[in-house]
Amino acid sequence: MKFFLFLFSFLYLYALELNINYFNDKQKYEILTLYNNKPFICLNKNNQVICKFDKLPSTPVFKSKTVFFNINPEFKNKKFYLVIDVKDFYQIKSFNEHLYENALINPFKIKKAKKWVIIASNKKIIAPGDNNGLKFYFIHSPKPYVGAIDDNGNPIEENSESEDVIKYFEIINAYKHHRDVSMEIENFIQNYPNSVFLPDILFLKLQILDKKNDSSDVISLAKIWIKKFAYDENLPKVLLLMAKNYSKIGFLSDAAYLYQRIINEYPKSKEAYLAMIYLADQLYTTGDDKKAFEFYKKALYSTDDIDIASLAASRLAQRYMDKGNIKKAIKYYMKIYNANKKYLLKDKYKAYELAKMLASHNGYELAVKIGEDLIKKLKKLDDLYEPLEYSLANWYYEMQNYKKALYWIERYLNEFPYGDYSDALMALRDKVIFEVPDHNVTKQLQVIDEILQKYKGTIAYKALYKKVMLLYKLKKYGEILKLEDKIREIPDKIFKNKKEFLNKIYKEYATTLLKQKKCFDAINLIKSKKLVLDKKYDEEIYNCAIKVKAYNIASVVCNKYLDSPDERLFIKWMKRKIKALEGLRDYKNLILAVDDLCSVMKKGCYEYKLKKFFALWKLKRYKEALALAKELDKVKDIRNTDAFIKIINYALKNNNNLLAATYAKKIINLQNRFRAYPYSPFVEFTYAKFTQNKKDAVKVLKDVLNRVKGENKARAYFMLANLTKNKKYIEKCLQVKDSKLWRGLCMDAKDLF
Repeated sequence: MKFFLFLFSFLYLYALELNINYFNDKQKYEILTLYNNKPFICLNKNNQVICKFDKLPSTPVFKSKTVFFNINPEFKNKKFYLVIDVKDFYQIKSFNEHLYENALINPFKIKKAKKWVIIASNKKIIAPGDNNGLKFYFIHSPKPYVGAIDDNGNPIEENSESEDVIKYFEIINAYKHHRDVSMEIENFIQNYPNSVFLPDILFLKLQILDKKNDSSDVISLAKIWIKKFAYDENLPKVLLLMAKNYSKIGFLSDAAYLYQRIINEYPKSKEAYLAMIYLADQLYTTGDDKKAFEFYKKALYSTDDIDIASLAASRLAQRYMDKGNIKKAIKYYMKIYNANKKYLLKDKYKAYELAKMLASHNGYELAVKIGEDLIKKLKKLDDLYEPLEYSLANWYYEMQNYKKALYWIERYLNEFPYGDYSDALMALRDKVIFEVPDHNVTKQLQVIDEILQKYKGTIAYKALYKKVMLLYKLKKYGEILKLEDKIREIPDKIFKNKKEFLNKIYKEYATTLLKQKKCFDAINLIKSKKLVLDKKYDEEIYNCAIKVKAYNIASVVCNKYLDSPDERLFIKWMKRKIKALEGLRDYKNLILAVDDLCSVMKKGCYEYKLKKFFALWKLKRYKEALALAKELDKVKDIRNTDAFIKIINYALKNNNNLLAATYAKKIINLQNRFRAYPYSPFVEFTYAKFTQNKKDAVKVLKDVLNRVKGENKARAYFMLANLTKNKKYIEKCLQVKDSKLWRGLCMDAKDLF
């Protein structure tokens, strides 16, 4: 049995029809048919066919690319051209009408015809010969077939009810082969509105829109889909797509509702566990770490799907890494590796980045496992192959597995003798060769320790000197510094330049500690020895100083770059300077630094102006702070609420009711915009009490009723009663059970209404 793959695409210009048929049997080929109601010319020139039309199309014509054809529309001198580049072997034929409309076939080539056919293939096409009989384009092409005919010899029309089935599978097959099926989907929806495959076609459209990140369209179409096909088996998948896209556009409560619905209504389904993970992502980004971790772990330990479990475990690992809990993060990555290493290795670039990240946090054991598994999948010409071999050598060296380190060094140097890392690995080889016979060095140190116990004076000093040199070769700086006082006692004749040597040890040890991210020890050493390291270590010093809250050191490092003519460098280090000043609580200089930064940045300075506001407030420079608040208000950011609440409290303290009402309204608007209510109902009550706009005050109080209870609810009703003079609010106030103070006031005011 022969199988053929038919993929159809259509474009219409006036009466021009382009039809492309693709076949894949023993030979791949494609047939492009062009038909117009008026004759046109097609010229054949070196793998390019140019067709010329007398009139311009009334609708736009887009470029199209298939297996063998690259079709480009062009407009020249009010003429329309189709330029068709053809790959490999091809033939071109012309006809003046459809063959089935005329019993006689014209044997001559026609220069201007209504119909042109181009046949292209990856193999040579049978050329027309001298033999008689019908000619077919290919040996293995489908043979002519005539279906059932009536008594007059005319074809009987076939039932077209199964067309939607054929179209459905054509679309699915094309989509699987990564072709754009958007137009075919729209045609299917229009032509077969009652097809049983409509839910699946619409679901495919949803998936395509989701990949394009068209969140609004996904949500709109998903709503229609759910309304029409509420009992379809794909419902949980559609709900999941809808929830993900709500989350993308910031409708977090809507997304959370859908995730919970999937979890509750489809327990133990793949979608339920994915919903747990995506909901956990959302919770984590909004600061609810505890619930996020609960959902991640629930998905991890409940699902039987190993890929979903791996996804949950990887999320946990990432979160723990974010929080600096490296040990736990590595534990979860190790779980994935042991249970489903394919998950970690499916993307080679991500796998290598993960291995590097693990190594940077001393997770060498898992880093080398991932690295060795990954390199088995790579070919020598792969762009990751060479750097991965280099990394494996270094990682094993850091693990002090010198035998393995030497294996990867030698392998690299054999395969890439003049590679990018050959010089570095030759230098490392010199160290490793010394390190491999480690037992010899250990034995020497043992002998030296015995000498130091038995002897004093010159012999002991010489032994101590040799021990220090051995420790230096091993880069055991910490061990050397433990002997610092004894080293200073060694006579100059035995150990020259002791002071310079110790200063060298301090610097090398400090840089080693910085590289190892041992910030506390590194900063303490820099402070205690007053070290000035090379400028290339400024990044590490700054980051470590901030981490251990040594803000004075961080501030000093920044000063080196604040006179730089390079704007990018200035901006980068001035931002860091501001962070250090913030840690030092040096608000006066922080204000000056923000002004300098914003004068250069021009745009994107909101965050630092906010810092300036709080610094001004700390210094009680309220007038300047209020002026700056007007600038902050131009940026609609929820963080403004933290600044504006200070203004409200200041205004209330100083009986400036108008100012209090103004900024209370600003906070209300921001809270409603971001659906977060950090200062509710305080700001609503403040606004309602002091604003002159009583109508708006009533609206604000009505809005807040849905978010409050107890005393706050009773208070809202009481204030509404006072504003509207409507007794119904007093009655509602009296119905609030968990209130004493305001309910009592409502009781007292009952007779006044």
